[in-house]
Amino acid sequence: MIRSRFTTYQFIGQFVLTAILIVCLLVFYGNLHAAKPIPLFSGSGLFVIFSTMVLPVYILAQMKLNYKITIIDTGLKTISFKMFLLPVTRTYPLDYFEGYINTAVKDKYGEYKCFYLVKEGKLMYKMSGRFYSNIDQLYEGLSSLKDLGFLKLSTSLSIKIAFRRRILTA
Repeated sequence: MIRSRFTTYQFIGQFVLTAILIVCLLVFYGNLHAAKPIPLFSGSGLFVIFSTMVLPVYILAQMKLNYKITIIDTGLKTISFKMFLLPVTRTYPLDYFEGYINTAVKDKYGEYKCFYLVKEGKLMYKMSGRFYSNIDQLYEGLSSLKDLGFLKLSTSLSIKIAFRRRILTA
């Protein structure tokens, strides 16, 4: 069984994002029950709306996309994805996916290996070396899946992935 391990910075990042999320919810609750709430259509009101509604949605989306514990059971040939904050786990047989796509993710700190699991031409689940310190072990766990090649990431491709559009044609 292969279990993903977060890099130290990503592990700290999860807790920082969780703390920011809690602060945003406390600010929203405080403004809602204050003796004199901030008017929503003022400068400070728009800031409160942003910090208590938009920012938490972004944080939750980041946590859903990037902060998952991945478990590959090579004996049972299954792969599981467990969300960081919620006790939600999704388990699939490895043959549920058509294969995986190799790619590389670049940011200001470097370039990282990345794999996307493919289902019906759509890139479904991401495993990135930016988040996982044992990306090579995860890659070995995917050895029973078909390698569908390398795909160069671009902004338009990232948007298609985010909206679950078909990337690969049969």
